[in-house]
Amino acid sequence: MVVNAFIQSLQGLLIKFGVNAPDIRVQGLTLDSREVSPKLVFVAVKGHSRDGRDFIPQAISLGARAILAEADEASQHGEIEMREQTVIIYMWGLSDLLSSLAAAFYDYPANKLATIAVTGTNGKTSVVQLITQMKHLLGHRTASIGTLGSGIYRDEAHYAPPVNGNTTPDAISMQYLLAEFVQQQVHQVAFEASSHALVQNRLKQINTDIAVFTNLSRDHLDYHGSMEAYAKAKLKLLELPGLHTVVLNYNDQASQDWASNTGKGVQQVWTAVLPEPARTLPEGRYCFATNVQYHANGCQFRLATSWGTTVVQTNLLGHFNIANLMSATAALLSQGERFDNVVKTIEQVQAVAGRLEVFEFKEHANVVVDYAHTPDALTQALKALRLHTDGKLWCVFGCGGDRDKGKRPLMAQAAEQGADALVITTDNSRSEAPETIAADIRGGLNPATLVKDIPDREQAIRYCLEHAGANDLILLAGKGHENYQIIGDQRINYNEREVIARLQQECSK
Repeated sequence: MVVNAFIQSLQGLLIKFGVNAPDIRVQGLTLDSREVSPKLVFVAVKGHSRDGRDFIPQAISLGARAILAEADEASQHGEIEMREQTVIIYMWGLSDLLSSLAAAFYDYPANKLATIAVTGTNGKTSVVQLITQMKHLLGHRTASIGTLGSGIYRDEAHYAPPVNGNTTPDAISMQYLLAEFVQQQVHQVAFEASSHALVQNRLKQINTDIAVFTNLSRDHLDYHGSMEAYAKAKLKLLELPGLHTVVLNYNDQASQDWASNTGKGVQQVWTAVLPEPARTLPEGRYCFATNVQYHANGCQFRLATSWGTTVVQTNLLGHFNIANLMSATAALLSQGERFDNVVKTIEQVQAVAGRLEVFEFKEHANVVVDYAHTPDALTQALKALRLHTDGKLWCVFGCGGDRDKGKRPLMAQAAEQGADALVITTDNSRSEAPETIAADIRGGLNPATLVKDIPDREQAIRYCLEHAGANDLILLAGKGHENYQIIGDQRINYNEREVIARLQQECSK
């Protein structure tokens, strides 16, 4: 473990931040008071939902030798207090210093790795996983950090890293993970940069070689308040140190703002999915997919880039998966990987868990599991699947409780416009009643639309399998890779991918 390799004196560490601390030797930093031991420093910051300083007594009871606490005033910076056997050191602006503090403690691990950060409303997870998988196929030791967890990639069948509490872990955990990867001789790390993480400066001191922007649509307005604030949060990715390349989506209008805000000396690489070869090309390098042909087992397209042109076959489904592939391809080509070698990886990559992942049924409709939980993501998923089926398209979906209620009718409209049959079900209802959420969803539907309410997700899936034709296609939207449902204040075990695998066995008997 990294904590055994990084024994530091607080005196040497904090002098860099203008604090004269005692010579206390420690092995790590933590924001979680429950993890505290004499070897770990508890870092008590004032967060968005809770104040870590409230847990100082608990940290002391667990034997903390030192605590770093957020100061209320600048004049308190560097003040030291003794409580029992614990030294409490106050630091002004500690929340904003976390990334720098952890980077210094773990010896700036991002500087020793090839790093790629991916942001956007949709596609972050898929792009990170595709980059990681493709780089692995190119012969490198790779790792990823994001919604699916954090870990070193071996192959798709055995990639099951520990799940993070957030899409992007806290500032200390990020540096710790990177340090672990350095110790384990990882060459490249790709990570998701959520809007929350960017606003909260969790990535502030992570040297980042390449930034990838996928797209921008409505999400997280319960946190950011407006689309303008949400868009500005994403743009903060361009402020990360070390950036030399930014990959932008030519099909998304928000990319123009990114292009305008890109610093001098930073190379722009444009990606797109186009119906035919582009007549005019954007300034900078490019990576375009044109003449896409969709079939039951995947897609074929013409790959036209600044590095070369060829025809490519992939077993991934849908327009936006091609867009994700272009982002991943552009990032790898920008690193100097050979064009012919990258093309071979495109033809070998497997679907990312819970991202348009197909489960085949011999005598029933095939089922596709996708994480789509925003209106745009649902629209894109349904558009993608429409191209891969000659039968009816079914959509099972819901909306999260205690979240942006304005998104619910928009989800309904996306489902209504893209699918032939709708089933409204439960998707992390939290403290809200499922029927209340369903009523909000119905508010966005045409009264004449035929829709079924089945709160139990497994029962909703069974209903679709029983009533859909063998040539139909069933989209299960919202859960994707998740292995739980949050009902009330309980986190209930529910892995939709395992449910489908079990139903496959039942239907084959």
